[in-house]
Amino acid sequence: MLSIEALSDLEEEVLNRFPEQITGILSRCNRNGELEKLLKILQMEDLLEPEKRFESYKEGKIVVIGGTKVNENVLLSIAKDLGLSKDRFEFCLDYEAAQKYDFRKMQYAPSYRLILFGPVPHSGHGKGDSGSIIAEIENHPEMYPRAERLLAGQELKITKSSFREKLQQMLQEDYI
Repeated sequence: MLSIEALSDLEEEVLNRFPEQITGILSRCNRNGELEKLLKILQMEDLLEPEKRFESYKEGKIVVIGGTKVNENVLLSIAKDLGLSKDRFEFCLDYEAAQKYDFRKMQYAPSYRLILFGPVPHSGHGKGDSGSIIAEIENHPEMYPRAERLLAGQELKITKSSFREKLQQMLQEDYI
C-alpha cells in the first residue's frame, strides 16, 4: 500500500499522462473485453451504451429445446410446482428435430420470452455465420428472446435439476 505522499505523486503523474494516453488505454481495454471493468473501477459505467436487447412480454412463451431423456410431462410438472402455467411452454426435446427447428419465428416476436437450450446440433436453420444456433441467438439479443443454457456441470444437458434451477433463477430475477 502506498503512503499518502506516494499516492499523491502517483495521482499527479497519472493526470499528466492521461490526456495523451487515454485513447490507447480505451482501445486496448475494448479489444481485451475489459472496458466495462475499467469504467466500473473509475465509477463511470454510465458512459457505456446500454445493450440493445429485444423486449418481449414477461408472460411470453418459454421454449425448451434440446435432446433429453426427461419426459415433457415431467418438465411441465416441475414448471407447475414453480407456479408457471403449462400453456407458456413449447418443447422440442428431440436432438435431431432441434436441427430443423425454425428459430426465425421467434425473431422480433414479443410473445416469446425465453429460450432454454439443452444439447442441440451445431448446424441448424437460422444459424447464419455463427458456429451454432445457440451462438447466433446469443450474439443477436436485439432480434431474439433471452437464451439460457441448461447445464449439468459444464455439459449442456436438460435434467430435472438443471430445468428447475434455471426456472428458479429466472423467477428470482423476476424475468418470467
